[in-house]
Amino acid sequence: MASTKKADTISVASTHTIKKFELISKYVEAWAEILLNTETCKGIVYIDCMSNSGLYRRETPDGEIIEGTALLVSNIISKAMSKYKNKQAYLYFNDIEDAKIDLLNEQLPKRTSNFNIQTYSMDASELLDKISTQFKSVFQGMNFLLVYDPYDANIDWDALMPFLHNWGEIIINHMVSDTIRAAKMAKKQEVIEKYEETYQTTIDELISFGSDRNAFEKKIEQIILDLSGRKSGRYYVATFPFFNSNNAVVYNLIHCTGHPKGFDLFKSTAWKVFDDQSSGKHVNNNSEYEQLTFNALTGEIVSGRTTDDSCYTVRDIAAYLQKKFRGRKDVPKDDVKDYLFEHPVFPVRDYSKKTYAALKQYYGAEIHRSTISFSDRSY
Repeated sequence: MASTKKADTISVASTHTIKKFELISKYVEAWAEILLNTETCKGIVYIDCMSNSGLYRRETPDGEIIEGTALLVSNIISKAMSKYKNKQAYLYFNDIEDAKIDLLNEQLPKRTSNFNIQTYSMDASELLDKISTQFKSVFQGMNFLLVYDPYDANIDWDALMPFLHNWGEIIINHMVSDTIRAAKMAKKQEVIEKYEETYQTTIDELISFGSDRNAFEKKIEQIILDLSGRKSGRYYVATFPFFNSNNAVVYNLIHCTGHPKGFDLFKSTAWKVFDDQSSGKHVNNNSEYEQLTFNALTGEIVSGRTTDDSCYTVRDIAAYLQKKFRGRKDVPKDDVKDYLFEHPVFPVRDYSKKTYAALKQYYGAEIHRSTISFSDRSY
């Protein structure tokens, strides 16, 4: 049985939080394997500047203790480094509370000559400032992944700037529910400044967004692109919403990278974690759902589908392609993949066969060895 001290430092993890653990850890597993198997990569750097204690309690009557991202990831990378002995891994974990870092240290895997872990108890921004100074020395030739997971809508862009400018990847937890709920009621100057810093705008503009989740999301995505310094489209941002049991969005997990493989890998990993959907939203309809509608111009009753942009399915991927290539014959599969790749949510990696099957089933496409002939059906 956990001691009282341990119980006090173990947070309760809801279902959507556990899904977040799964997505990040599965992505790290694939990310690390790809990079460590690349000859030019000298190693990997993983940074979790808001790591908590590494242990969580399920939101169930029995309160089962489970491992969070910090422990899942550290064990994954530890196992990988036992195979890639000529590479190096540096892991950084930090939490503002000393007790949580003390508990995390009790659980972490053993350090080795090529598997390095450092833990801190400080402000996250201070840690990032400290690490960013080592890009040209310790981390030369290495790839990094930074997980930035605040408890509310509080993002320090100055601290993130060096990471946005360097070769690597960032996962940001955007707590959009905090902003929608509290920004309009903010009275204290420090609270107002928090929201203005996070969204790089005035509190009046944020209030004008009301409860429009998409407006807040687009604001954050634009800030990322602006600060990356690569607005030409060669910096990739993928966003996936996480829903609570009431089907309300709690936060968005945003993946940022200058590497196209990382962009597509994250999208593919998310779809697998969400069982071939783009989120864990509970929906009554499925991919075959049709709704009859009345066309006022023709007087006809026609069938159509209502697309939920917060929970796409594989059929939605097919519909997206059908809209673009409708009626075209012998379109090279490479052209189809190139077009699909640019979508911020739809994956290409590991989903080509399922996408082709949906095109054939729902839109009568003819799938050939290297081309696709699209029908004239409505999308």
